[in-house]
Amino acid sequence: MTSPILEIPVPSLVLLIGSSGAGKSTFAARHFQPTEIISSDRCRAMICDDESDQTINTEAFE
Repeated sequence: MTSPILEIPVPSLVLLIGSSGAGKSTFAARHFQPTEIISSDRCRAMICDDESDQTINTEAFE
């Protein structure tokens, strides 16, 4: 089975919203370039080198 082709107009802002572990980051990595993705996982990793550390969410979202 082939995946549907995503056609996203330029410019666009795509928000992936869902519960933790739902596959948002995996979806983004499959469909977008690394330089096109801003994720809470990446922000947490930049702050404390652990993208799963939920204790620093306040800092990550600031």
